[in-house]
Order: sequence, then structure tokens, then C-alpha cells
Amino acid sequence: MDRLSALVNKTVEFAYRGVRLKFDLSHALFSSFDIDAGTRLLLKELAHEPGVVEARRILDAGCGTGVLGIALAASCPQAEIIMRDRDLRAVAFSVRNCRRNGIPVRHLGLSGELPLDEAIRPYAKTRTVPRSAGAVIAAPGLLGEDDPLGPYDAVVSNLPAKAGPVLLSKYFQHVAQHLLRPGGTFAYVIVTPLAQLSLQWLAAAGYVLVRTVATKQHLVVVARVPESGLQLPGVQESSETTVLSADAISGCAAPLSIPQYYFRSHRSIALAGATLAWDGVYGLPEFDTPAHATHAALELAREVCAGLLIRKALIRSPGPGLAPLWVASVTGTSSLVLHSHDLLELRASAWNLARALPNLNLQLLADPLPPGEAPAQASLDLVVAFHEEIPMFDSAAELWDTMASAIKRGGVLLYAGDPTSIERLVRRKPAGFSRLPQRVRKKTAAATAFRRD
Repeated sequence: MDRLSALVNKTVEFAYRGVRLKFDLSHALFSSFDIDAGTRLLLKELAHEPGVVEARRILDAGCGTGVLGIALAASCPQAEIIMRDRDLRAVAFSVRNCRRNGIPVRHLGLSGELPLDEAIRPYAKTRTVPRSAGAVIAAPGLLGEDDPLGPYDAVVSNLPAKAGPVLLSKYFQHVAQHLLRPGGTFAYVIVTPLAQLSLQWLAAAGYVLVRTVATKQHLVVVARVPESGLQLPGVQESSETTVLSADAISGCAAPLSIPQYYFRSHRSIALAGATLAWDGVYGLPEFDTPAHATHAALELAREVCAGLLIRKALIRSPGPGLAPLWVASVTGTSSLVLHSHDLLELRASAWNLARALPNLNLQLLADPLPPGEAPAQASLDLVVAFHEEIPMFDSAAELWDTMASAIKRGGVLLYAGDPTSIERLVRRKPAGFSRLPQRVRKKTAAATAFRRD
């Protein structure tokens, strides 16, 4: 079985512009039971939009499971298609769905191009147009960051409402100024509560509105950058970013950057015997106050790590970096691994660690793990893992399968989540681990720990 099969919830059929496709959907990603209404509405409007179907280069921004990009790749054989998402699972599912539909694809990860999983086979009875533009590219990326594969003739997107108005308004400017060629098309769908705001962002960024289509839940907009380019005063926006050198971070093929307008706050707090200072970012929790799970995890870590020699530690789902900052500052570890499916989480944590501890040996590890990549056996003295609830998925078994062999004898797995998730983890505990007696509870969150015998 391939590494993503356990995350597949459902497979659905989809016909578009004479091609027949199938898509694997996941509870871990948006729209897990069917192709969502917003994506269907946007594709319907794009079916006869020359600015998209005749484009040579198209970006699917926030690609999810790949429905937009793959539908266009399958029906527009002349177009180069690039699909990007901040969620590394979404990128992996886009790659999976390309291969399921017989569309050649390249998978770019944190460390460069990744090998394709040979266990994935095309579905029978899918029908696509042979491509003349070469392989689709699926890669991680943040909304509003510089794109080395741009500029594009068209940018299409089912815009994520959870990104929030601050980031989305800046993104409209970024698309117009940095991602689209003059005359290029920006086509998007957005939920109704943000519909009128999006039209204001569009006008402020200098687009020419082509048309809109509204339903009760969604607004589809097709707009263009003027052929002469943007010349309106006051709309030019700097694309300045904070940059971390790739030389200092293992597992990265290029410098890590965060657009400056992602930064939301700077805070300092005394927590579990240490003073932690961090920059909060839009799109992540804990921008001003640590979560209950973080409080519980670090209070427990203070107890169980006392006297433990920690040469190398791994933090799973590190958020903006509070747990990694504590572990690196208090335990004195010289080597730290951050493991997450969220590109923004990885970059924010790396940024905060680099500011506080510039000499730390830092490694970034993607989730899902690329083929052939995993923590080395018996290499970790400490693992701190935060629970992520995914319906219909045995996250406890997956955590033990991924981490158990990587923990050294005498090493500790510390886990924070709700009490129910902790009981599941205890039931799944493999032989060779003992649960430690120390426990911490902070309101709705709790933390427990296990030592490898």
C-alpha cells in the first residue's frame, strides 16, 4: 500500500470539457466527500474563458487535491500547469491524482524534486487529452510569496477563507504585480461573506473586471491585468520577505522566506521555567498566547526531561515554534528536527528558532514523508508530538509506526492532545515502551509521556 492510501476517504468521478477524471479525496483536506460547489462553479465559468483555456502557463494557487489544475491539464494540453499549496499533504494528493488520471507530473518538495511513488497506478476508464506541454508541476508554496516559476498567463484559485482578509487583500496585489503577465487573467471563487471585500481588493490592485457570477454561497470573478501593465499610483506593493539561508537548514533546497505582511505580533512569555520570545504570523494559532496543549506539553517536558541527555529532538506539528524554542533553549540540544505537513508552520518555527538560536542545527521534515525519507533508527532522544484530529484515520497507530523505531533506548515520546486521543495512543502503545507516571492537564488539553525501555 502506498503512503497516502490510509488518508483517502472517497474517490469521485468528474467530467470536464470532454475528459473523464477521478479524484481521491481525503478527510485531511478540504472537501473530503465530493468536489465542492465553489470549484465546480469556477470550472464551469472557465470552460469557455479564452484567458484561461488558451493560456500557455497557468498557476493553480491553493490546489488542494488538484481538481482545478488537473481538470485544466487534462483539457488544455498546450498549457503548462503549476499547482501550489501550503499544505504538503495537498501537494502529495495533487501528485497522486495526476498519476491516477494518467497525467505526467513532477513533485517538488522541501529538498527539491522527489521520486514518484511507484505504488500509485492510473485508474481504468479515465480519459484525458495527450499533453504537448510536458509534465504538470506540483510544489509547496505560500500565498503571496515570490514564485520562481512565474510569471503566468492565468492564475486560478478557490481562495481559502481561513487565510483571512489581511493576507487575501495583499495576495490580490501580489498576483497583479508579480505573478501575472500584462493582460493575464485572474479567476477565482470565494465564499459569499468575503465576496464584496474581494471586489474592493480587485479594484484597489488595478485589475479590469471581466465578469462575476454569484450564487448563495459563492462568487466567481474573472478579471485581467491591463495589457499595458499596472500604472496606477499607490498600488505598487513591495514583495519584501524575511529570508533564512538554506545552508543553515537541513532538508531545504532553497532559502526559506515569509512575506513580511504575514507577521502579526511579537510576544514574550515565561513558560515552564523559560522565557520565550516569538513572532506570531497570520494563518497560525498562538500568535499572542500559547495554547493549552503547549502549556501542558512544556510543563510535562520540564519534569520528564530533567537529567535527560538530549542530543537530538524532533517536534511534530510545531506551530509558530514555541515548543521547539523551549526544547532547544532548556535542554541544550544541538540538533532539532521539525516535522509537519504545514509549510507555514515549518517556516515560522524555523524563523523564530533562527532568531533566538542561530547556531542550532535545524532540519525540516515533510509530512507525509517522501519515499525513502524517515528519521534514522534510534536517532532521537526526545519526540514532542501534538495531536491532530483527522476523521476516519488512526493517527495514534501512524505516530507509533513513524516514530517508535527512531527513539533511542531511554529516549522519551511526549504527547499532547485531548484526553480521548491520549487514551487511543496508550491503547496503541507497542512493546518496548513504558508510560511514565507524570501527567499534566491544562483545561481541555493533557500531556503524557512514554520512555523506550
